Amino acid sequence: MLTGAERDRVFARAVEADPGWAAYQAKTARVIPVVVLHQVEGGPPNATSWGAALKLVHDAFRRELALIRDEVARSGPGLGAQLRVNCLTVCQGLHHHHTNEDAGMFAALDTRRPDLASTLERLRREHRQIAALVARLQQVISATDADPVTVRREVERLTAEVEDHLTYEEEQLIPVLDAPTG
Repeated sequence: MLTGAERDRVFARAVEADPGWAAYQAKTARVIPVVVLHQVEGGPPNATSWGAALKLVHDAFRRELALIRDEVARSGPGLGAQLRVNCLTVCQGLHHHHTNEDAGMFAALDTRRPDLASTLERLRREHRQIAALVARLQQVISATDADPVTVRREVERLTAEVEDHLTYEEEQLIPVLDAPTG
C-alpha cells in the first residue's frame, strides 16, 4: 500500500482518469488506500496449464460482472461510488486482458496455428465489440444523474457479450493451449 506523497501522486493520476475518485474521497474522512500491484513473470499463476490459467482469468471476470450486476440491482434510485469504482476496474481489466491477448497470445497463435485464423479474427472482432460496450457503460455511469435503468441495461448487455465471448474463447483455445507439444 502506498503512503504519503507517493500515494497522493498515484491517487491524483486516478482522479485524472476518473474524477469520481475525487468525489468519493470528498464524501469520507478516511484516506482512500492506494495499492500497487506488480505483475509476476513466469508461467500461469496458480494454474496447472495455460488453458487453466486462461479459465482462471475468465472466471475472475465472471465473478466481478456478477457482483456488478448485483450492485446495480440493489442500487435503487442512485448509483453508489463503489459501483462506479467496480465498473471502472472491470472495464480497465477487460481492456488490459484483451490488449494482451491480441498482441501476445493471438499473435503467437497466428504464426503457429494458421488453422485458427477465423477463430482468432472472430475473437478480435468480439474484443472490439466489447470495447464499444465498455465505453458506453463508462459513459452511462459517469453521468452525474446516471439513470439506474439505463445502467442496468448496459451492464446486462456487457455481461451477456462478455459471457458469450469467454465461453467461445475457452471452447476454441483451451484445447489448443493445453495440447501436448512435441
